[in-house]
Amino acid sequence: MTTISYPTLPLFEIRNNNNNNLKVTVITYKKKQKITNMKTHQIILLLAFTIFGCNKDNFTINSEASVESLTMYWDHEVFGEGGKRLRFELYENKEFENSFKLVFDYKIEGKNITIILADKVDNGKCGKFPTPNGIDSLCRPKGNLFIPDNLLDERDYSVILKTYDFEIISNLTVHEDKYDLQIPTNENFSSSIATVYPIPENLLFGSVVFAGTENTQQAIAFLEELEAIGFVKTSVPNYPYRHLSVGENGKPIDTHWDPDNHNMRLLLQMDSDFEKAFDLAKKHFSQANLNIYLYSSNGDQARLSKTDGIIVEYAE
Repeated sequence: MTTISYPTLPLFEIRNNNNNNLKVTVITYKKKQKITNMKTHQIILLLAFTIFGCNKDNFTINSEASVESLTMYWDHEVFGEGGKRLRFELYENKEFENSFKLVFDYKIEGKNITIILADKVDNGKCGKFPTPNGIDSLCRPKGNLFIPDNLLDERDYSVILKTYDFEIISNLTVHEDKYDLQIPTNENFSSSIATVYPIPENLLFGSVVFAGTENTQQAIAFLEELEAIGFVKTSVPNYPYRHLSVGENGKPIDTHWDPDNHNMRLLLQMDSDFEKAFDLAKKHFSQANLNIYLYSSNGDQARLSKTDGIIVEYAE
């Protein structure tokens, strides 16, 4: 796999290690450099004000980017580039023969979050996909945007969605453990999702998957050793988190299926760091017939598969 880098500050790098005949692909999302020079700090603050304040350059609506109405899906993301963030995906409620990308931009001024449809890019003919109605060559324009958690305080915000054709003002309430969005009744903008729940910080969760009850003790040994090195069993509210599912008691649920397959789930407080959990997983993966999948609510993830090898991604 090739190394991915950028001309200035790389966001992540990919490298392959071969230790003990195990191929390990490591993806590291690099932390932003600390600012120690006061003059540099002032410049960064000025740039941030320009980007997120009232003087954001080129914050204009393209008069040719016309849409009749939009539907929005939104959730909270912790994995991949960008850190913890709200993810918004918007779709036009109309199908076309050509594929269009909707380009959105936003700025935050005090308690106002203004989102504009800045452009509508024609990407050529839609691909053909079988549909129940037999019309297989139409698709809906769509686009997305992300708002980092660290730009939002616990408060009410007015979310102002502006296109060339309409403007809708909704209310977003940021709580400690959830985001509530209230969209007024209208004909142009809607979402079936009213509340999004971010996963609590500093959690280690995932599963140990294996075939054969003879491997149960090895799986239990791995889970017990995680606790021995500083991870602590915990529970969370039974909210519909995007990446984490628990029972009514807030604890993970093991699953089993025929003929002799097992999925032992884990949910732990991270009083130790993710790399220690990954190192321990590598040891047990190499010694037993286990597939181990680890995730942290801080954005780390590791997949140790007997068929696909080992991939680990470290968050920013």
